[in-house]
Amino acid sequence: MDFTALDFETTGYENGGANEPWQLGVAVVRASRIVETREWFFGTPLTPDAETMMAQWDEWQPYLADQRLVAHNIATERTILTRVAPLTRWGPWVDTLRLAKARYPRLPSYALGDLCAALGLVPQIAGRTWHDGLYDAVACANLALSLSL
Repeated sequence: MDFTALDFETTGYENGGANEPWQLGVAVVRASRIVETREWFFGTPLTPDAETMMAQWDEWQPYLADQRLVAHNIATERTILTRVAPLTRWGPWVDTLRLAKARYPRLPSYALGDLCAALGLVPQIAGRTWHDGLYDAVACANLALSLSL
């Protein structure tokens, strides 16, 4: 199955501010292999030198619109995309968190990092680790592939 795994990193709701995306990572899967990875940085108070998400629309939107989208706990990714472009067709969506809970019902944790460690799926990307959009998107793609998506 072909799909695009994605992960947004956001500013959070600290100090009463809006939860804004500042990084998007994607891992494109074709014929059960990751064939491409990409990332974008968006302008927020944390990343003031980057262009806004909408200014980069033509670069990232083709990777996500009308694609099967995979994320670990899809709520954040779906909310951001729906807020940014409510009339765009996003998905269908697949949530690796829900799939992992169904496949492995008695694990002590379903956090992406814990699942990948338990299943031997931790990505090896030089200079990257958890809570990096690209790293987490690759981890999510690996997890989805292991769940026979």
